[in-house]
Amino acid sequence: MKSPATPVPELSTRRLDKGVARYYRLYELLSTALQDGTIAAESALPSEPDLCARYGISRTTVRRALDRLEREGRIVRRRGSGTYAGPQPAAPRLRLDLHAMLETLTELESRTTTTTLRFEPAPVPAMLAALAAGIGLTAYRLERLRRSNGEPVSLTAAYLPEPIGRRLRRPIPRRESVMTLLDRLGLPTASARYSLGAIPADADAARTLEVPLGSPLLRLRAVLTGDDGALRAVLESLCRSDRLRLRLMERGRD
Repeated sequence: MKSPATPVPELSTRRLDKGVARYYRLYELLSTALQDGTIAAESALPSEPDLCARYGISRTTVRRALDRLEREGRIVRRRGSGTYAGPQPAAPRLRLDLHAMLETLTELESRTTTTTLRFEPAPVPAMLAALAAGIGLTAYRLERLRRSNGEPVSLTAAYLPEPIGRRLRRPIPRRESVMTLLDRLGLPTASARYSLGAIPADADAARTLEVPLGSPLLRLRAVLTGDDGALRAVLESLCRSDRLRLRLMERGRD
């Protein structure tokens, strides 16, 4: 016999941001509860009438949120029984070897596809400008979403110096990394200097990477240069830790 419904945290004022569809607010709440174990795997969710009453929303709104969770394989709906959290299988993870970052970034091309979200001149964030002298106040921002087997893996913003950005032609090829794009311009990348960190997913990153708000994301910042030391690009990637595994050391040493 299944355990009773696990209580779901009440929606706080902070979570009810204006401009966000009500079904998506409920989706985020339930998605977070499923991920952090508040609703344990294979345990029952509150019933649809309970969710309607608890949050003052319609049955249609509740069903839209549950439909999305069901499409993602996060829940199982059983006629006459209720809705249950699905098992939480470990998803396959891609690997990025930081000791050979240029090589493994190029290797990822064959295993992933990208969608260009924007490519336009834009101000360079102060933190990135501080990493690379000569990038300037404005650069061409190439923002792309990388997927593996249809699942989002990383969201990357590459800032290219204006003379380089003006030479890139649209449409941007879906499988080519920034390094490959630079190679095609006769500007090969010789080295990469990087830093690592972790940040919680804000609303934009959460929606784009399809993770709950506040989920931990790996943040990789890199400065790409050529043989002559000339700047090629500055990158900032937000990566799903459940989709991408980082290796810091060479094999046999970690």
